[in-house]
Amino acid sequence: MAREMERSNKKIHDICISTGIAALLGFAVILCFVLQGKTGGFDDPIRMFFYNMRSAWLNPLISGFTRLGNWQCITALCIALLAIPTVRKTYGIPTAAMAIFVSLLNKVIKIIVQRPRPDDIFWLVPQGGYSFSSGHSITSLAVFGLLLYLVRRQVKNRTLRNALSAVLVLMMFGIGLSRIYVGVHYPTDVLAGWCLGWASLTGAVCIMQR
Repeated sequence: MAREMERSNKKIHDICISTGIAALLGFAVILCFVLQGKTGGFDDPIRMFFYNMRSAWLNPLISGFTRLGNWQCITALCIALLAIPTVRKTYGIPTAAMAIFVSLLNKVIKIIVQRPRPDDIFWLVPQGGYSFSSGHSITSLAVFGLLLYLVRRQVKNRTLRNALSAVLVLMMFGIGLSRIYVGVHYPTDVLAGWCLGWASLTGAVCIMQR
């Protein structure tokens, strides 16, 4: 049993290392194209695809959903997990640490790159600051991804574990896609955020595996 667990942990560790490195390389490639101003051929068709999906009933729904990735909601989630003694150590501390790390990382990148956001005529929600990379995307993938990892390991009830997992996967990727829909980010902003979020997540998992 101990050997099987050791092999499983080693497999997870190896997957995290390889995919984390791939994510960092992906971010580097996207960053190069952004700095060279050569993303229009990729960004524009995808943006228009999302904008063409807009409708009177869908706009408020997606605008509300995208706010789940706001710093206020992420902070409230972390405080709630830290406030509950039974989950403080297993969920609260790792989640709060991850949220702080990726937020600071993304702020530094935004300041360095200083990419303007899409024209505000496309915006469905108010937004300030620079565009690259998407803070909602990196935070949602890293924070909800870490919660997904913890839920899969900690929750014993299979039905509850699967239900929570489905919700967390939706949050991981849905929030990033919503940023394109509401017009405040380019698709390359979201992809770059996902790459950084995944690299941060795999790094955290490697540390926790040990």
